[in-house]
Amino acid sequence: MAQAFIFINVTGDHTRSVHTTIQRITGVKSVYTVTGAYDIIVHVETDSFQSLGELILSKIRAIDGVTHTVTCLVLS
Repeated sequence: MAQAFIFINVTGDHTRSVHTTIQRITGVKSVYTVTGAYDIIVHVETDSFQSLGELILSKIRAIDGVTHTVTCLVLS
């Protein structure tokens, strides 16, 4: 099992639509719209680090409005 927290920056007024889209992705455990350096924080859980990478690259980073992501892997 692989888990991570993904910190996301969103362009313009896309925060709500990105939040809604991410909630629908399989493997997403929670999504939070936050203030500060990032706009959204996501907790994800997948079967492997390979599927985690695929989720981030092909599903989250492909969402219209996502400009930048930082992924922090959970080690324990």
